[in-house]
Amino acid sequence: MDSSLISHPLEVSPIMRIRPPKFLIRLFLFSVLLGTLPVLVLGVLSYQKSSEIIQDKVAKGNMLNLEQTQQRVEQILKTTDKSAIQFISSSLVNSSLNMSLTPNQFETVNSLLQGLHQLQGFDLGISDILLVSLKRGWAIDNSSEVFRLESFDQADMVSNYAASAKTSFWTHAGTTGEEVHLVKKLPLHSATPSGLIIVKFKSKEINKLLANNQELGDVMILDENGLVLAHSDRSQIGKDFSSRAELFQIRSDAATVGTYTTSANGDKGVTFRKSPYNGWEYLSVSSVELITKDSKAIEWYTITACLLILAVMLLLSWLGVRRMYSPIQMIYRSLQAEPEHGKSADADELRFIGRQVNEMLDTKHWLTCIIEGQRRQVEELFMIKLFQGEVRVQEIQEKVSGFAYKREWGPICVMAVQVDALKETRYKEVDEDLLLFAINNIVDEIVPASERLKPTVMHRTQVTLLECRGEHEEGWKRRVNELAAEIRQKVSQFLELEVSIGISRLYPALEDARMAYQDATEALKYTIRTGLGSVIYIEDVEPEGTILSLVQGRIEQELLDAVKLSDIARAEQLLEQYLQEIFQEKVNHREYFVPLTAFLLELVRMAQNLGEPLASLYDGEKSLIDQLYRLRTIKEINQWFRETLMYPMMELFEHKRKTQYMRISDQMVDMIHHEAETDLTLDVCAARLSYHPDYIRGVFRKETGVNFSDYLSSFRLQKAKELLVDTELKIAEIAERLRYNNSQNFIRYFRKQEGMTPGQYREQHLLRE
Repeated sequence: MDSSLISHPLEVSPIMRIRPPKFLIRLFLFSVLLGTLPVLVLGVLSYQKSSEIIQDKVAKGNMLNLEQTQQRVEQILKTTDKSAIQFISSSLVNSSLNMSLTPNQFETVNSLLQGLHQLQGFDLGISDILLVSLKRGWAIDNSSEVFRLESFDQADMVSNYAASAKTSFWTHAGTTGEEVHLVKKLPLHSATPSGLIIVKFKSKEINKLLANNQELGDVMILDENGLVLAHSDRSQIGKDFSSRAELFQIRSDAATVGTYTTSANGDKGVTFRKSPYNGWEYLSVSSVELITKDSKAIEWYTITACLLILAVMLLLSWLGVRRMYSPIQMIYRSLQAEPEHGKSADADELRFIGRQVNEMLDTKHWLTCIIEGQRRQVEELFMIKLFQGEVRVQEIQEKVSGFAYKREWGPICVMAVQVDALKETRYKEVDEDLLLFAINNIVDEIVPASERLKPTVMHRTQVTLLECRGEHEEGWKRRVNELAAEIRQKVSQFLELEVSIGISRLYPALEDARMAYQDATEALKYTIRTGLGSVIYIEDVEPEGTILSLVQGRIEQELLDAVKLSDIARAEQLLEQYLQEIFQEKVNHREYFVPLTAFLLELVRMAQNLGEPLASLYDGEKSLIDQLYRLRTIKEINQWFRETLMYPMMELFEHKRKTQYMRISDQMVDMIHHEAETDLTLDVCAARLSYHPDYIRGVFRKETGVNFSDYLSSFRLQKAKELLVDTELKIAEIAERLRYNNSQNFIRYFRKQEGMTPGQYREQHLLRE
């Protein structure tokens, strides 16, 4: 520490004598934390990892134990199931179910008893087998006695099993679950059984199959209702575990195999397997405390090591931070000597020093942002007034130079960018303002500041005033085209949008900016003729006349007829031709909507004649006229007419004709398939169906997509290929059979369609065989 501080103790600040310096304390605590935190983290992670390894080991052991138990149990159950199926599938059982089993039929009874004894004789642990005839009202078991159901003591059990919707199932019997029954209805899978076979097991026999390993916890088998069928603790057999909280998660878990930990009734780890065979659940429940007892030693060792390291770090940290703190203390005391700072002095020295510096920087940044923001707003306001013609000529040069632009500007033009349709994009109409500002930023970056004034947004359009350099018109237009192409490319890349760009005429000075702005925005209105994504010069699209030539009524009438006939292809072709007729002349863009409105009214009148309400053809909130006048391009107009009016109307017309067309077409196809080897013609079909040949020709082509003659020729060609492969008929015989004029015509037609002669086709298939 500096000697002057020691030799003049009276100069020590009263604040420093009252409160200990915060930074010194924080530096000391940070040093301690930096040394002890890694050891603490390492100890915690090692303890957690060892606990996880032990728990995983126990879980895997329990899962293997359950899998072995399930395999042993289900081997017995499935073997019993198969043996029972073989027995009840025998002709003896099927025939005896329809008998009354009187004393005169003792041979049948002996045969049944022999089969039951033989089934029980397998080493499967079966305690008894009961065969019941529901139809004849008798039951027989291994006691060699035939019972009548009305006096049988197990009649209620038989009735319950017969009433079950299942045809084969495992279930427990008795209130304590001392027995497990396999029930099968006869005949198998019958909704109305005529008999039952019930195979009985003692639960203690199944309990013998459990693996007895107390170190891995309790092992149990539950049926689908939660009743204990087997348990490593035999006293638990027959109890209902369906309401046990620690097993509740199994009921709600769709997985068939899993492990989880529960805190119900003490922390326990549960491992389970669900049998897809009979819905039984195989479980192993272990105490988490026993699982993790070995990890306690690691926990105490970690705590001891951490405490020892903490004690060492406390001593070393205190000695080190005192030496590091002495220069900071000297600077802090010097700053406190300033009157304007002494009152706000803080015991945290670095924070006090840093606050003074930050206040100065914040003030500087705040003033800079205010000035810059106001400058941008003033510049944008100037551009808006300039385009509106509200700036006096004397002020223009003064304002331009004040915004750090050059004073003298050569010929100018205005470039206006308009967002095309948002309908098929990921944006909505409410996003248009944000998109325009994004485009404005893109233009600001692309166009060098030396070639333009500040870009701005006005009336749903991004507008930029450009200086047109170059001695000739081709030179400045080439530069404008380059900028327009780059703007369209960047907007498409970053915003995934198509934009149209309007370019004004060339004007000599900045005071003509208002007229240039009007030219550019007027050029954008002609996207209805040029299409979306266009770069439009006002000179190229300005009207040459004022009256639009009248569109011939013939095309409009043909288009309406095509809609009535539901001829989609023809209607689309005529609609495109109709729109081309309208937009081929250069007129004011408002005049284009005169014939379009007339055509819209004709379609509306046709819809009303169909007897359909107009609202059923479209679901728009705006009227049809409003929707039409908001469209910007020929493509949009074409799509709107098709999807909003023409397609729904053609579906209505088509629905009325569809049933009749399908019937006629199916009958003609059936004639071709059955009479291809006769002199079948379109006239023959028309005569049989009592229609005009021209009518059924159109119906057949509409329904099948091909002409009648082409379909007949194609079917005969397919028939010829079958005859070439499957028979030994000569080519001439095949040609005559399929009604070709001669074999040469048949060979030429076959070669044209298949690329080879009939003989080559036959040889090729013979080689493949």
